[in-house]
Amino acid sequence: PPNACEVITVDEINTIAASKVERVQPQKTGNPSQCGFLDSRKAAVLVISIREVQYAVKDELFEEKSQVEKIYKTRSKDLDTVGDGGYWNAANKQLGFRKGKMIVNVTFSTPKNQNELDTSSIARVVETKIPK
Repeated sequence: PPNACEVITVDEINTIAASKVERVQPQKTGNPSQCGFLDSRKAAVLVISIREVQYAVKDELFEEKSQVEKIYKTRSKDLDTVGDGGYWNAANKQLGFRKGKMIVNVTFSTPKNQNELDTSSIARVVETKIPK
């Protein structure tokens, strides 16, 4: 999968984020690739995770969404505005979507940005950088 730290720039995040990102920190490399975008106090502003799936990406995303719904005992909102389909879960403030064989999760850590609009905005930027 693409490197999660390279699918979006600090400037692109800072146009939306309430806390300014000053540091990019890889959290996992390989599959999945996960990256934290941190502020000056080393607190996470945004976390992006990208996982490549060999088969049945739609089913994998559905499974992931189902797990989140079970854990948080809540329903997710289906989104058709990002990638090839996705979901927003208000309980854990996470947006997941798929594009090609990739499953991407975007999570803001700053309370002011933990909403569907801001998270979707970041997700759409990330989506443009992921190959089909």
